[in-house]
Amino acid sequence: MRHLFMTGASGLLGGQLLARLLDRGHRVAVLVRPTAKESGRERIEAMLVREEKALGRDVPRPVVMEGDLTASLCGLDESDIAWLRRSCGAVLHNAASLEFVGADRSGEPWRTNFAGTRNLLGLVEQTGVNEFHHVSTAYVCGLTPGPIPETPSTGDHGFRNDYEASKHEAEWLVRSATFLDRPTFYRPAVIVGHSQTGATATYHGMMAMLQLMTVIVRSLPADENGFRKVSLRLAMTGDEQRNMVPVDWVAEAVARLLAVPPARGRTIHLAPQTPITVRQIIDATSSYLNSGGLEFCGPRKPEDLNDVESFAYGGKGLYEAYEQTDPVFETSSIQELLPDLPCPVIDESMIHRFLAFGDADRWGKRRRPKVAVEAWSGDLLESLSADQLVALARAVAGGPAASPPSAIGLDVIGAGGGGWTIRRGPANAVTLERGLDADARVFRLSAAELERSGRTTAAVNSDHVPEPTACSLAAS
Repeated sequence: MRHLFMTGASGLLGGQLLARLLDRGHRVAVLVRPTAKESGRERIEAMLVREEKALGRDVPRPVVMEGDLTASLCGLDESDIAWLRRSCGAVLHNAASLEFVGADRSGEPWRTNFAGTRNLLGLVEQTGVNEFHHVSTAYVCGLTPGPIPETPSTGDHGFRNDYEASKHEAEWLVRSATFLDRPTFYRPAVIVGHSQTGATATYHGMMAMLQLMTVIVRSLPADENGFRKVSLRLAMTGDEQRNMVPVDWVAEAVARLLAVPPARGRTIHLAPQTPITVRQIIDATSSYLNSGGLEFCGPRKPEDLNDVESFAYGGKGLYEAYEQTDPVFETSSIQELLPDLPCPVIDESMIHRFLAFGDADRWGKRRRPKVAVEAWSGDLLESLSADQLVALARAVAGGPAASPPSAIGLDVIGAGGGGWTIRRGPANAVTLERGLDADARVFRLSAAELERSGRTTAAVNSDHVPEPTACSLAAS
C-alpha cells in the first residue's frame, strides 16, 4: 500500500474524509498550512480528536507535511518531494477557497482554486504520480440550464461568481495535464452539516440562511405562548429547489469511490435525487423557532420594504444569485457505482439538528478547546539512538530476543500518533523513515504504548549511546 497525498484535510469535508480513510486502513499523507497559533500537525490533531469522538474510537494518524498550496511546488522542499516520489501512489485534491468574489485573480478564490491547483499539478508531475482525484463542485456548470450532465463543463453560459469560474478553470487544468492517467472528478452540490449530529465547521450556504432567519426571528417580540410573527415577504414562490447534501454522505461516497476501479476517469455528481425546496427549509426553521407569518410573493421583490424585510434582503447578499437558478444535476454515476448509498433526504428533523448545532456552537463563535498532546510519538522516536531504535523494534516484534525484519512499521494511533518505519540497512545502519513503507511489517500500537516502550528502550546501552548521526530521519 502506497500513501494517498491529500490536500484540504483540515476543512469540513476534508476532516471527515480523512478520518474515514485512516479508519479503514488507508495510508495518507496530508499537505497542511500552519497558522500563527498552530503548527500543521496540531491542526490535524485537533481535527482528528473531534472526529474520533464522533467515531467512538481512535484512528491512525497521517504523515503531515507542512506547506502552502499557493506556493510553488506547494512550499515543499526536496526531501518532501523525494518522499512523495517514493511513497505516494495517488493524489486527492480537496482544498478549496469558498470565497465567492475576488478583487482580481491574484486573490481568493483564484489564488487557491486555480493557482493552487496549478502548483499542485507542478508538484505531482515531479513525483511521477499519475493517479489524481479532484474534488470540484457541481456548480462548475455556472449558468448552464439543466439538467447538467456529468461531462466537462464548457463555461459557455457564464458564471454567477468567481468561485464557480475558478473551480471551472481548475477542472480544466487537471483535464489538460497530459501526465495524469484518467483523473477522476467528484462534484458535490452544496455541502451542509452532518446528517445525524448537525455538526459543521463552516457557516456558508444553508447555514448562513438558517443563521439569518434565527437572528431575524429572535429579534422580534414573542406573544404569551412564545410565538413570534415574522412580517417578511420573500420574492420567491417557495417551490424553488435547493441541491444540498450532508457532509457525512459526501465523505462516505468519496472514500468508497476511491476504491472502486470503475469510477476512475469519470465525472461524478454528488447531488440529491430529492432536492429540498425553499418552502420546506422555511417551514422547518419556523417550527424550530416557533414562528410564522412569512409569505412567498412571487419572483418580484416588494417595493415598500418594512424594517424586517430590509434586513433580510440585505443579509441574503452573495447567495441571492442562486435563488431562481439552482439547476437539476444528473446523478446516474453515483447511483450506478454506489447503489447502496442513497443521499439522505434533508427533512424537518435534520434541519432542526442543523439549527440546534448552530445554536450550541454560537454560529461559529464558540471557542474550541485547544487539544493538548502529552507526547508526540515522532519526537520520541527521533530522540532515540540507533541501538535504542533496534531495541524498540525487537520489543514490538516480540521481545528482546526477537529478530525483527529489516523494516518494521509503527502505526501509532491516538493523540500524538503517526506512522514511521524503522529500517536496518547495510552495515547495520539504522534509519527512521516517516510513513509506513510498503515492504515493512507493520505493528499497530497506541501512543501510550509507544511512550512506555520508548521510555524502556531509552535505557538501552545508557553507558554507551551511539553518536546521534547513526540514526537519522530519512526522507527518501
